[in-house]
Amino acid sequence: MAQPPPSAPWTTPAPPPPPPWTPGRQKRHRRRPWIWLLVGSVALILGLVVASATLWITKIKAPIDAANDYMRDLSRSNYESAFDQLCPAERVDASAEGLADAVSDLDIDEYEVSPFDVDRDGSRVTVEVDLSPDDFGGSDRFVRLRLREIDGEWRPCGPLYGFEFARPSD
Repeated sequence: MAQPPPSAPWTTPAPPPPPPWTPGRQKRHRRRPWIWLLVGSVALILGLVVASATLWITKIKAPIDAANDYMRDLSRSNYESAFDQLCPAERVDASAEGLADAVSDLDIDEYEVSPFDVDRDGSRVTVEVDLSPDDFGGSDRFVRLRLREIDGEWRPCGPLYGFEFARPSD
């Protein structure tokens, strides 16, 4: 029998069959603890911000609002309304006219109640009021306003219609 030429494709031996399919080695997932630490840190910071804001709103905002209401009435010369806001101890021997006379020297046209200088001691608060907030480099005119919480409402209550005069160095 004659042999086929060596270049014929059927003359080369057949390649071996492929190996049966086996699952490849699965890659092990790396644990990433840094992402959990980052998420936990951000959550902790957000929790502290929320707690601080809640504390500020419940402890500081109400007395500042009461001080602003009182000072607004005084700056608009609404002495009857301002007198009604005073604590009962202040109203005993006083009148709205006496309040008008007492604050006439203060010349309250503009004012700013500082939310950063609030001293709270239980049901008593002292806030700082700047009587010349737009006077840059001029005379600093500060007074302190004392408030007391009476039946859930903050009322001016202090030496002179709630006012205590502060030194500029305070």
